[in-house]
Amino acid sequence: MTTHTMRKLGIPLLAGAMGLSFSAIADDHNMHAQGLYSAEDLLGAEVFDANGDEVGNVEDILLGNDMGLHSIVVQTNEFLGIGERDVIVNRGDFTARVTDDNPMFGDVSYNVHVTSAGEELKGFEEYSEEWWNNTQKELNKAWESTKDTTESAWENTKHATSSAWNNTKQAMQREDDMAGEE
Repeated sequence: MTTHTMRKLGIPLLAGAMGLSFSAIADDHNMHAQGLYSAEDLLGAEVFDANGDEVGNVEDILLGNDMGLHSIVVQTNEFLGIGERDVIVNRGDFTARVTDDNPMFGDVSYNVHVTSAGEELKGFEEYSEEWWNNTQKELNKAWESTKDTTESAWENTKHATSSAWNNTKQAMQREDDMAGEE
């Protein structure tokens, strides 16, 4: 492979790598610090609304097909004219905060803060068998769709990569042939 060919290939590869690095750095700066949370310690944690009012306790933690956090079940206190009930709070609609200054392994306390307040909390879906069955069906449907899309994307990527590699090899061979003729 000639030096000229290496330079032609190297510049786009370097630019692409730099682009990926900069986007990773930018994404990293937009992320919030994540810690390691104990489900056992999170169960029973007090839950506060956006106004800082205590609205209940964490009753359960629900995981999706990917074993990632899907939502939590909050057993609400009697508030806003509603009696105690179990409601779903989806991932992204709450944060867990460590309440200890120096948490120790196996002895961590949390508070959970919901992004909604007051009347908005009345609209949270109730945790019920119907909710469970409907959500399970939707998650399974999404999982199957993702699996099919991923398999298709993988096949397309393999084909495109193979084609690009063959085109690059042919171009390099032509350039080497032209250099040999000179």
